[in-house]
Amino acid sequence: MLANVKVPVLFTHHFHQRDEESGMELGALSDFQADRVRQLVTGAGQDFTYRLFPDMPHAMHRYQPAVYTDTVVEWATKLGLVG
Repeated sequence: MLANVKVPVLFTHHFHQRDEESGMELGALSDFQADRVRQLVTGAGQDFTYRLFPDMPHAMHRYQPAVYTDTVVEWATKLGLVG
């Protein structure tokens, strides 16, 4: 599906870490998975904006609504969708 995306993508990467003892990924996608998303989206010819928020929980919009809003507005402005 991502290899056929038809729109620009804003990807916010939130808290994630690897438990070295068990090898389990905790939190959001791993760095490897996020990079694969980037490869697929850009391979489809679409703009891919990556923003890393390593300490942010999944529900950024609820936890820090101003950061969420600023991130989306900045991205939309860059694309010429607002401004």
